[in-house]
Amino acid sequence: MHPSPPFFPPFLILLLLLLLLSPPQNLATAQTTTTTTTTTAQLAIPAAPSSGYAYHGCYNETLGLPDTAGVRALHGGTNKVAEGAMTVDMCWAFCRTGAGDSSGGKAGAFEFAGLQYARECWCAQSLSSLSERFPDSECNLPCEGNTTQACGGYLKLTVYQAGAAAARVAWAAGLAAVGAISLTLS
Repeated sequence: MHPSPPFFPPFLILLLLLLLLSPPQNLATAQTTTTTTTTTAQLAIPAAPSSGYAYHGCYNETLGLPDTAGVRALHGGTNKVAEGAMTVDMCWAFCRTGAGDSSGGKAGAFEFAGLQYARECWCAQSLSSLSERFPDSECNLPCEGNTTQACGGYLKLTVYQAGAAAARVAWAAGLAAVGAISLTLS
């Protein structure tokens, strides 16, 4: 009598085929994990009471939001694009001088100055109620004219407000200068 051939369960045959057909693995490479850490410097949010503006926060752009009819967070004012040159001071000066409104008139100083995309300055008399405040870290693009300053982000505006808020900051900064209080901008 002839002995019967050995019996291999189907799963073993499948496993053997997979091992034979799959490309060889370098086990040392397969077990190595690479970790990359990216460190970015904290961007400055200038506090210059003499400018007439005080930091108001990081806000989202409303342009693409539902129910906004394509209206920007800082609407009805004017804007300036300074590719490679924008700074917070440049934007403050542009908005403070009443550089013009959307109708071409001189509206005087604008209540709000906002920086976006590292090179854009937006001025308006109001900030849309649909624009929400975000953590300051969301306004993470450095100004192209001063890479230590925050100039908004992708669909985010670094917003400054004029008037009473700026006056309060100027008063508090004066007290801080003489050591009466300490200030921390976050």
